[in-house]
Amino acid sequence: MSRPQHLTGIDHCVILVNDLDAASATYKRLGFTLSPRGTHSEHMGSANYTIMLGEDYFELLGIINPTERNQRWRDVLTRGEGLNAIALQTDDAEKACAEIRGLGIEANDPVHFSRPVDLPGGGTGEAAFIVTQFPAEATPSTQMFVCGHLTRDTVWIPELQQHANTAKALAAVTVATDQPEADAEAYGRIFGAEAVGAIDGGAAVQTGGTPIEFLTPAALAERYAGVPLGNIRLSAPFGLSFQVADLGAAKAALEAAGTKAVDVNGNVCVAPADACGTLLEFRAG
Repeated sequence: MSRPQHLTGIDHCVILVNDLDAASATYKRLGFTLSPRGTHSEHMGSANYTIMLGEDYFELLGIINPTERNQRWRDVLTRGEGLNAIALQTDDAEKACAEIRGLGIEANDPVHFSRPVDLPGGGTGEAAFIVTQFPAEATPSTQMFVCGHLTRDTVWIPELQQHANTAKALAAVTVATDQPEADAEAYGRIFGAEAVGAIDGGAAVQTGGTPIEFLTPAALAERYAGVPLGNIRLSAPFGLSFQVADLGAAKAALEAAGTKAVDVNGNVCVAPADACGTLLEFRAG
């Protein structure tokens, strides 16, 4: 079977945090505009803040009530907070699930959930989703799922897409691993062998939108020389890169908040310790 036609790139990334309100304050200081706090359906047992970009986004996710559905998140948090999961875009989650199973990958049955949304100017709406989860062995070094949006207008709200740091899109997701080529090759089963290629220090997978870059700790240290990377968790997502409209504005927003911005190869970086365990990189573009 060919590459699934109903997977169209990366929809969003998930940063798991222990304290949602503290994390939201941190990301506001980093120059991001955050949505109001959202509480997911009861069986999910989670809440979040979203940071909306042009066509994609990322979220800060915390557990507010232990449930069967959030056991995997709680297991991860015992090892520390930080970037953890990648959600893929789809135009039809049910069809995407069928395509994934057609590849011989046992995706979970699709799950529906929702959260209330405070709308600009007053009033509330609902953000509704349908998701299906990949089995761990199919996506080494990440947790990956497919996220279908049933109510895009209540998620991509223009007022929430304007950021002091001028971020406008995800540019890359970086994964730390001691076997980058082998990890990336596994994703060729999902995205096609032609989507996998070598990069300095590792390998990359073209998802149809934002690439996923698999790098060794040594390659990360070389690429981000001067950035205190701390304890790099292996076999886990490690960093988010963003396209920004104005790199100078991004740096100014960080410095105004007292956050150390490190210049690396013409880009601006924030250490994981200053961003809830996630390396952040701002790129002009």
